[in-house]
Amino acid sequence: MGPVGGRGLAVGLAFAFLASACAPGGGITGRSSPPSGPLFTDTVIQSGLIVPWEVAVAADGRMFVTERPGTISVFESTAPMAKRVASAQVSGVRAMGEAGLLGLALDPDFSRNQLFYVCASRIDAGEWRNEVLRYRLAADGPTVDTTILRTGIVASGLHDACRMRFGPDGKLWIVTGDGGQSARAQDAASFNGKVLRINTDGSVPSDNPIFKGQTAASAVYALGLRNPGGLAFQPTTGTCFVVDAGDQAQDKIDEVSAGANFGWPVVLGAPGSSRGFADPAWTSGTATFAVAGADFLSGPAWGSWSGSLVVATLKEQDLRRFSMEETHATQREILLDQKYGRLRAVTLAPDGSLLVTTSGGSGDRIVKITPTR
Repeated sequence: MGPVGGRGLAVGLAFAFLASACAPGGGITGRSSPPSGPLFTDTVIQSGLIVPWEVAVAADGRMFVTERPGTISVFESTAPMAKRVASAQVSGVRAMGEAGLLGLALDPDFSRNQLFYVCASRIDAGEWRNEVLRYRLAADGPTVDTTILRTGIVASGLHDACRMRFGPDGKLWIVTGDGGQSARAQDAASFNGKVLRINTDGSVPSDNPIFKGQTAASAVYALGLRNPGGLAFQPTTGTCFVVDAGDQAQDKIDEVSAGANFGWPVVLGAPGSSRGFADPAWTSGTATFAVAGADFLSGPAWGSWSGSLVVATLKEQDLRRFSMEETHATQREILLDQKYGRLRAVTLAPDGSLLVTTSGGSGDRIVKITPTR
């Protein structure tokens, strides 16, 4: 990739935004006209946030947001400046560096049970841990239901990760960072540097793999990750993909399978299969973009882009679209290039729009990208 304006961008892929204007309700809207693919608008729908780490949207349109200092917020919709209808502060959160209130996932049966899950870096029994808490949205706001995963994930100001998604199998999948100690990623007894897969009550699924040296399955489903910020399931196949930030090089998109070892810190990038490690679907090579959240585009409004994986970057401050062909991902267009600053979370809403959060540390925003043809 050659330098364009001092940055490593693919020639001809950066989009020019044709207009910006204030949208009704206070949102800021821009219109993009790419050379191929759908037209879309990007609108700021919430602002004044502090590192909004995850966004999830219920079937009824309510939007759930975690902010890293410890706040859970519920907004009545994804409309610009929609009313905040409920909020709660997660107790015991120690937000430092990359740690704090992180992932959030709505229960697959949320419309009936009103349950959702968050990952929080908390001080518990004198230890700093990433814990998975189950909340219930009650009439007076979110309330703690139970802790489903209390021990095993060491919290850290470096490589904390803890992105969560429910898979098509109904299991809760969690990606964790190595916590700044790379050896943990290859230690099957550690929950750091892993893809975890658990039931909604925190128990271990009977079909989780058993790793060498173990006598029984644990929450660990795959290992060898450094700082995974993205976790997404391909709509057509149900295949899980994880996006992992490299160390000065070798950002990766990995296809997840039971017992897979992605190689960190033994193998950087590809190839790894000759040494018993899983080859990535994509690697950035000698560059690094500080990849973060990711999700798949889906639905007719996205046209030829439906089925693509969209990845946020912190360092490059953009979104990158990847086409997916079997076990390979190919980078295509670059979106929102430096328009909103560092980008963290990416979530496809039930209405087909894409929600993206900024990660500047204060005054952060949620941007809604809506295809218009």
